[in-house]
Amino acid sequence: MVAGEYPWPENSGSRLRLATVLRGLARCGPVELFSILPGVRTDIDPPGPGAGVDRVGHVAFDDRPPTGPARLSVALGGVPFELPRSDGGASLRALTRFAHGHYDLVWYFGIRPLVLTGGLVAAPGILDLVDLEDHKIAARMAIAGPTSSGIRGRSRQLAGRAFSAEEIRRWRRLQRGAGRQVATTVVCSDLDAERATAGGVPRVEVVPNGYRRVADPVGRVAVGDPPTVLFQGTLRYPPNAEGARFLVREVAPRLRALVPRVRIRLVGTTAPGLSGLDDPPSVTLVGQVPDMSVELAVADLVVVPLRFGSGTRLKVLEAFAQKVPVVSTTLGAEGLGVGDGVHLLLADTPDGLAGACARLLGDEGLRGRLADAAHELFLRRYADDVVAERVASVARRVAAVGDDG
Repeated sequence: MVAGEYPWPENSGSRLRLATVLRGLARCGPVELFSILPGVRTDIDPPGPGAGVDRVGHVAFDDRPPTGPARLSVALGGVPFELPRSDGGASLRALTRFAHGHYDLVWYFGIRPLVLTGGLVAAPGILDLVDLEDHKIAARMAIAGPTSSGIRGRSRQLAGRAFSAEEIRRWRRLQRGAGRQVATTVVCSDLDAERATAGGVPRVEVVPNGYRRVADPVGRVAVGDPPTVLFQGTLRYPPNAEGARFLVREVAPRLRALVPRVRIRLVGTTAPGLSGLDDPPSVTLVGQVPDMSVELAVADLVVVPLRFGSGTRLKVLEAFAQKVPVVSTTLGAEGLGVGDGVHLLLADTPDGLAGACARLLGDEGLRGRLADAAHELFLRRYADDVVAERVASVARRVAAVGDDG
């Protein structure tokens, strides 16, 4: 495994996916993990019991945006601005020192490690497109605000849209090229598989996101006093940050009109730019917590107010696993094969989201039915052991083709 992430502690969506993939690969044989990480990453815990790895190594790279001549080089080079073309060869040299002997398979977790190492290891490869960055940018552009007033404002807005459109083209070109370097590319949903294939990525398969089975789910049918709504996730991540602002500024006032005493908790690693959302007790910016199940135990529902992003949301699967009812935007639940009014409630406008939350806070029968159906779907399709076996199946097949070759 050559990864642009490190999975421990397992406290974000990408880390949970990486940990599940590692456990799946361990069903096939010994696994070695080499992570290429931003230099600011400090929470690097050792692998725990059952992590499924035999050796672990990592190297840091400078993920600060380029400036001066380096910025011009990126602009002219055709590589997405967010993705460095090179780190001076540090990642390649570190991987060369780490890797030794024969490998039957290399799983690249994200495009960055494939770009920075150039596919060093001579073995059949699988590229895990954790997100489709082109679709993430396109969704963000679709929710852009009204046209700015004034020549300067409109000029900046037009320049921003042109930059985003160019980034979309660059990501699609990079995804197509990276897909040709490997035996197969995996994505987390049928929807993303359709999108990747339409974008020219060859040989695409689905490995869904997964979450661990929970022996005693903390969800409950009875609603607490006061009612509590939870939005959890890494709030430094732009789709989550925008979702938190949308929830607090546009959805929450409408929800309070329907449920006056409702409390909203924003839980996850945050950023200074969100401090203005903190207004306890109505809205509490909690920050990162050591155990999300504690927050889920006091939540009467989980809301997923996302309006742009890609992939499938682990926060939804986490709530399904814990039998906590969910309200989500259509995008927040896309790719999971869920039904509105069957597994959760869907809405996309501030009034719609507020009304759906109020409905779930006032109807215990509906809460129980949705939570039970969502939990059954989770156990059948998204429990981590189910996903790990899917990982193992794809890995065995790709490695076998390599042996035949």
